[in-house]
Amino acid sequence: MKLSAKRKYLIIPLALISMALARSATDTVVFSEFPERCLQNVTKKRLPDGTSAYSVSNINYAATATSFTTDLLINFDRGPLSYYKDDSGKYEIYSADYNFTDGDGIGKGCASFYKSGHGMYINTSRGLWLGSAGDLGSFNIELRFKPSRTSGGILFSRTGYFSGVKKGIEIIIRNGRTTAYLHNMFRSADGRLKSAVLSRGDVVKKGEWHHFSLSFDRMSGRLAKYTDGDEDCVKYMTSTDSPEGAVDMPLFGQIDEKDESVKGTDLPLAVIGKNYSGFIDELRISYADFETLKRKGDIALNSYRGVSLAGRTPYNREGVITGEVGKFPTTGTSITDFSWDDRGEKGTFIWMEMRTSDRTFGPMDRTLRWYRVTKGQKGIYRAKGENSGFLRGRYYQWRAHLVASPEGGKSPLLKKVVIQYRPDPPPDVPMFVEAAESGDRYVLLKWKKNVEHDILGYRIYYGTRKGVYDGIISTVKGRRITNELAVGNYISVKIDNQLIEESMRGDGRGVLTFPALENTVLYYFAVTAYDSYKPDTPYNHESGLSEYVTARPFGGSEIR
Repeated sequence: MKLSAKRKYLIIPLALISMALARSATDTVVFSEFPERCLQNVTKKRLPDGTSAYSVSNINYAATATSFTTDLLINFDRGPLSYYKDDSGKYEIYSADYNFTDGDGIGKGCASFYKSGHGMYINTSRGLWLGSAGDLGSFNIELRFKPSRTSGGILFSRTGYFSGVKKGIEIIIRNGRTTAYLHNMFRSADGRLKSAVLSRGDVVKKGEWHHFSLSFDRMSGRLAKYTDGDEDCVKYMTSTDSPEGAVDMPLFGQIDEKDESVKGTDLPLAVIGKNYSGFIDELRISYADFETLKRKGDIALNSYRGVSLAGRTPYNREGVITGEVGKFPTTGTSITDFSWDDRGEKGTFIWMEMRTSDRTFGPMDRTLRWYRVTKGQKGIYRAKGENSGFLRGRYYQWRAHLVASPEGGKSPLLKKVVIQYRPDPPPDVPMFVEAAESGDRYVLLKWKKNVEHDILGYRIYYGTRKGVYDGIISTVKGRRITNELAVGNYISVKIDNQLIEESMRGDGRGVLTFPALENTVLYYFAVTAYDSYKPDTPYNHESGLSEYVTARPFGGSEIR
């Protein structure tokens, strides 16, 4: 019986199918329990069905809505990992790095600054005092500090260069004294910008707690610096530099001379503890001068432990859960799906951020950028981040923002975070390596080419001792050893002293000896394969060594 048409069948070895499935397989990591150190303004709750979820803490504003004096508040009652907003809930913390100390300070502890990279950096958002462009009104900046050295360091700073002019406030330790600089912070009635420096006062003592306060009264123009409650320097920011003159206006922005409108500011980061060595505790900015706060008994001279949450502008409080830095099996790992299980109440929502890198990084690393992700987002690894690199890596971290309803009565519930990922394994070990031919100071090496889709090249390792390779050959005539050299399914490379000299010149490390090929000497050879992910970097994927083969070059003519 004849068939009307021939059928051709493609027979694929089972081993190749298994390898392909292994390379495309994804794995999953699930986060459902979050340590206390990862929570900021977040509480774990037990649901009626017995499962756990996380919600925003203290979401009801009713008990605190009567206080209108506090802008920024940093109690330093927890470690830097927990600070993503200040203790008033208004300001976002850009980054924080210090040692949390629970055996000193007021409340639960304080911050210790001593490394060159230590410091807290705060975003100065519009609508808040540090991001205001208009009249700042009366204010008081206060903090407690215990210096380990008194030669220098920033206690607090908020300076920018709006319109090319340095503007803002710096509170530093200089020559053993606290000094406050107010750069172009005051505008006189005739439009001039004025600065002020308050540097007089007693020398602060190392190893002792001090209270510092910088105060301005908008009604009288009185600008004063206090140490431990005692006034040690005062100036009047008025037209006459005395109590009788017209009061100058404090502002971070600039007033247009034509229409008297207020222009914005450049919103620089506020800084705490940079280049400072010692402890800092209970930092607060208030909408009132020192004397007003003192009459109310609301100041941090002795045992001040913080104020209630309130402000001049409405805001949504949020809780933050920061995942710890995790590690995937390989560099170049791809996140294929990012999702989370939540229960949302009306008016609430959850948004997420993530970051990934092949290099190691700490949980508070400021150099690695965060990227916002949507729920169920797939193919994150196909997006390009900084330096046009794809968002792939071995190390990763995520951050969840739980936003309460505007009135503060409802919170979303986060149950778990789920990340699906695909590792990027190295190529398979090259197979069927053989010394196909030996001759006068040369060896012809041959092996079967690899078939991975991202294979880039091969390296030949050789030496005179078993398991010890003193030379690596990865190019031929300046080009990589790739599948383009294959004839059929096999690659052949003639190794001679000319090729060895080329490889030695291209070796940037200078640790290999690259022994020359000599006749009658026994040499050992092995081959590896590497892929196209970040070639020539420590993050590239290279296979293991193939089975070694031996060859002995020799001279003379061969009878054929």
